[in-house]
Amino acid sequence: MRRLVRSPGYARARLVTGTLFAALGAVVIVRTAAGGAGWSGFSGYVLGLAMIALAVWRFREYFGFVRK
Repeated sequence: MRRLVRSPGYARARLVTGTLFAALGAVVIVRTAAGGAGWSGFSGYVLGLAMIALAVWRFREYFGFVRK
């Protein structure tokens, strides 16, 4: 298991999923804002920001992995 987690292919797969999380998070935020939601859209904004934060975390891990 340790070899799989440390492999470059696994790191690239996490980069791809991070990119998807960022895109989906942006879509959730834009669609929530386009709906004109006030406080009722708060959970949509939180979900979108959480997905973008997860993507940033995965990008940070990937670029830290590449430098090693």
